[in-house]
Amino acid sequence: MDVISVPVELALLLATWPAPDRDEQAFPFVTVDADGFPHVMLLCNAELLATDDRGALLVAIVSANARANLDRNGVATLIAADGAAAHYAKLRVHDTEEHDHFTVYTCHLVYYKRDSLGIPLRPMDFHATKEIAENERWATTRTALIRRAGESG
Repeated sequence: MDVISVPVELALLLATWPAPDRDEQAFPFVTVDADGFPHVMLLCNAELLATDDRGALLVAIVSANARANLDRNGVATLIAADGAAAHYAKLRVHDTEEHDHFTVYTCHLVYYKRDSLGIPLRPMDFHATKEIAENERWATTRTALIRRAGESG
């Protein structure tokens, strides 16, 4: 499969920082478990970022199950919505970088679809708080992603 650049629309959705006391998008991230079933987890934009050249998508994963799935078969799907369309991105792991408590996966986009029927969409969301940001170590994961994004670009 050919590698596709991360579309600008998707890169912009992932580039923002989750602000405390605001509703933020939760991005379904789907891996495949050892039995062939989907394993869904929700990520926020503190854990996702396109590289500076939009040649790859960076994903910071804490979940031991998702990491085992990615290590075993190296594929995932990311789903995002921007109010006007759904974005489906099929990913293949290209590289990994281990950190304390999480792994950064550099993923190439191998399939992308922007899907819209002209029906307004509301993204899945959550209410961000300072406590969530601290518990989830958003500052640490985002720092790793930003550094990696510059190296890859």
